[in-house]
Amino acid sequence: MLDDRSHWFDVSAPPLARSEGSLRLTLKRRGALTVIDRLFASGCLKARFAAPDLRHAGDAVLINTAGGLTGGDALDIAIRWGAETRGTVTTQAAEKIYRSTGGAARVSTTLEIDLGAYGEWLPQETILFDRAALDRDIAVSLAGDAAFLGLESIVLGRQAMGEAVALGRWRDAWRIWRDGKLIYADVLKMEGAIADLLKRRAIAQGAIAFASLLSVGPDSAARRDALRAALSESESCAASSWNGLLAVRLAARDGAALRRLVLRTLAILRPGQPMPRSWQL
Repeated sequence: MLDDRSHWFDVSAPPLARSEGSLRLTLKRRGALTVIDRLFASGCLKARFAAPDLRHAGDAVLINTAGGLTGGDALDIAIRWGAETRGTVTTQAAEKIYRSTGGAARVSTTLEIDLGAYGEWLPQETILFDRAALDRDIAVSLAGDAAFLGLESIVLGRQAMGEAVALGRWRDAWRIWRDGKLIYADVLKMEGAIADLLKRRAIAQGAIAFASLLSVGPDSAARRDALRAALSESESCAASSWNGLLAVRLAARDGAALRRLVLRTLAILRPGQPMPRSWQL
C-alpha cells in the first residue's frame, strides 16, 4: 500500500560502506550435553556461549558488532540443531534498523532441527527508525519428531525517546517445512506511509509494536486455550492452532508493552524455563 510519500529513498546519495555478517553454527549431542559441532563467523556477526570453554553451547547469543543495520547491509544466519540436541539461540540486544539512503537491510535466517531435537529461536526486538527498510526471511526445516519455538518482533521507533516512524518499509517472511513438506507460510509487508496505515482500525488500531511466535511440536496445540485466556485483555492479540502448529500474534502500543506480552506468552510456551540472560539485562 503506497502513497505519494512512498518514494523516500535518496537515490542521489553516494554509495557507503556496507556491513555484512555471516554465521554458521551446528550443535551436536555429547552425553547429556548439547555442544558445538561446528562454528563459523565472519564480518560483523559473532556468537558467544554460556561456558567460556565453549563445551556447553546449548544457549548461544548472537552479536552484531556493527551496532545496527541500514540499507544495503546484510546478515546471513544458519543454525542446525543436531539429533537429540536442545538449545536456545537469542541476541545480545535489540537489533536496530536505521534510515536507508537506498535499498533495504536484509536478514536471512535458516534453522534446521534434526530428529529428536528441540530448537528455540528467541531474538530480542528489532527496532525500525524513520525511513528504515528491512527485508527479513526465516526458513525452518524440521525432521521427523523435531520441535521448534520461534519469535520475531518489530518495534517502530522508541517512544521513550520521542521517536516516531512515519515512512518506511518492512517485510517479514516465514517458511516452515517438516520432512520436506511445507507446513507454514506467511508474509507480512508494509511500505510507504506506515504511520498512517497502522492507525487504520482494520490494520493495527494505532499499535506500533508487533510479534509473531510459532510453536511446532506434539504439545503446542494444548497450550492454545491457556494463551487465549492469558491474552484475553489485549484486543490485538490472538492464538490459533492446527496440525501440531501454534501461531500467536501480538500487537501493542509501544515496545515495553509488547515485551510484557511476549514474556507472558513465553512463560506458557516454555513453563519453568528462565529467559536467556541477555533478556534480563
